[in-house]
Amino acid sequence: MIHRFVARLILTAHVAYVAFVVFGSLLVLRWPGMIYLHLAAVAWAIATLAFDLGCPLTPWEKASWRKAGVEPYPEGFLQHHILRTRFAPEVSRRNHAIVALVVIALNAAVYSAAFLGG
Repeated sequence: MIHRFVARLILTAHVAYVAFVVFGSLLVLRWPGMIYLHLAAVAWAIATLAFDLGCPLTPWEKASWRKAGVEPYPEGFLQHHILRTRFAPEVSRRNHAIVALVVIALNAAVYSAAFLGG
């Protein structure tokens, strides 16, 4: 029972991290001091997508599921929970690039509007 709880807790942290990467620039509008944390999170996310590094949370989540007696998903978090639901696994590399570009564009637009007045 505890391992299922831990796996779900890690899953929740994963979702929170992804949401922070995508929408964190909006938090920076309210709390400008968060810009360094957000830029670091975005940089790590882009690096993991660009170089297929994988997230350190994924192995912990999968190990917890295994200890709970549940066979975890075989692919990475993003592929399983977001990209795979809409696309074939063969195009995951392309999808990673698209996700990275969308995240960069969205955050750049918010930062540009907020700090450059554009």
